[in-house]
Amino acid sequence: MDNTKRFGGSIIPRSLLGLNNLIILSSSAIITGILSYFIRHYRGRGTHLIYNEVIAVVTLFLYLFAMFLPALKAYRGYLLPLNMALSYLWLTSLIFSSQDYSGRRCYYNSPPLVNHCGLKHTVQAFSIIGFVTLLSNSIIEGLMWARHSMSRVVHHHNGDTEKDTGRPLTSAAERAGAPIGSNGAGTGVGHTCGTCHGTTTA
Repeated sequence: MDNTKRFGGSIIPRSLLGLNNLIILSSSAIITGILSYFIRHYRGRGTHLIYNEVIAVVTLFLYLFAMFLPALKAYRGYLLPLNMALSYLWLTSLIFSSQDYSGRRCYYNSPPLVNHCGLKHTVQAFSIIGFVTLLSNSIIEGLMWARHSMSRVVHHHNGDTEKDTGRPLTSAAERAGAPIGSNGAGTGVGHTCGTCHGTTTA
């Protein structure tokens, strides 16, 4: 089996994707819970807090289903566009939470004058974890998608070659375009040429 099949169908990238999806789901659930608590109990929510809440809720909803996809045998990194889009959105969320909660600013921002810096730092920490995990997912899924595409191109090329020759390519030498061995058609050509030379000499 070639490397494309080994990588695309291997249990290792699928296991990594499954673990990453679980981490993303957990991170978004924790952030959703904390920010929902802030929104419900305090005023002065601010645009940063609302943005972070929306991104966490959307991610939580999507990964309730997406976390099971790597277990499918036919899966070949089809969530690459989703992971790339969410990684950019989570990067923005990380920037907002860092601006609001880093250092002593946590007391004055999102929501302001609320002394829950422990919860705010938790949001910041899981924003980092979520972004890094989404970025890792994008890399793994990109490799899976690229290898799967290469494999399809190779199989398509081999299929066209079989149609041109009228028979399947059954050996590595034939696939590489090497001359056929002593028992093949090449030997017959040699004997024919030898006969021709003998006749000419006579």
